[in-house]
Amino acid sequence: MLKGIGKSHGKTIIMGEHAVVYGYPAIAIPLVSIPVIVRIKVNPESTLSSKYFVGKLSNLPDSLSGVKYLINLLDEKLNTEHINYAISIDSSLPIERGLGSSAAIGSALTRAFFDFFDKPLDDDTLIHYVNKSETVTHGKASGLDALTVISDFPVNYSKKEQVNYFNFNSDGFLVIADSGVKGKTKETVSDVKKMYDKDPHYIGEILKQLGQCTKQTKMALNDNHLKTLGKIFNTANNLLSELNLSIPKTDKLIQSANNSGALGSKITGGGRGGCIICLARNLTNAEMIQRSLIKSGAEQTWLQPLSIYSEEPDID
Repeated sequence: MLKGIGKSHGKTIIMGEHAVVYGYPAIAIPLVSIPVIVRIKVNPESTLSSKYFVGKLSNLPDSLSGVKYLINLLDEKLNTEHINYAISIDSSLPIERGLGSSAAIGSALTRAFFDFFDKPLDDDTLIHYVNKSETVTHGKASGLDALTVISDFPVNYSKKEQVNYFNFNSDGFLVIADSGVKGKTKETVSDVKKMYDKDPHYIGEILKQLGQCTKQTKMALNDNHLKTLGKIFNTANNLLSELNLSIPKTDKLIQSANNSGALGSKITGGGRGGCIICLARNLTNAEMIQRSLIKSGAEQTWLQPLSIYSEEPDID
């Protein structure tokens, strides 16, 4: 019996969300501890089973438009014998929280399809298909999510420059907290574009400052200057709030984290919900912040070391 499997993982943007759409750099790290696994097997009829939908592929809801579009693309490309199949998606990533759920699912789906039909898959082709689905899901996708969910290393990304995978040594931890409110990436990207078109000087200056925050973040990470990095987090969060991307729930969580010893905290992802990230000086500090966030109403939390890998990335 034909079977296929594809794996991926989430991501979190450390710095540069929204600005990256306008050509400024952004930094994201892979969340390899939060995996997505897609399995495909031959079935009498084509179905999908996931946390959010179980049923025939023909009945996929509009909320899964990106998944539906990607499946149709892959089916048209690979399924020359019109085989029916069952797809199962096992994901620990909450959707619409800025953790790359849609890109991770797109990556795992693409890998599973190519494995199921026994076809070779290179990274360029994989990224092509993930970005196709991301554009349907989010509108104007930067491409950063697609790159990070297939990477085992942090990504420094800019549309104007070559992608840079890098590594660093740090004692710090990130505390990631889910506000429990679905983010609105497609809406916020569109709204920031409208704000930019209406006042390109003012909004453009904010986006430029966010780009500068990314460059400062890279330096702070390389030098393991956590206090400096925390201040950059707070500066970036203020800039993102000026773009109307904060909501009372994320503001409350950020205040709670900072009051509990976080060096700095910020929105991550599209904003108006989703997740926040908080910088902790070490694991003990991170656990203290985590407890405070749970008391303040965070739906889920995760702890992520800033530096995970001892081996240097292959940049070829």
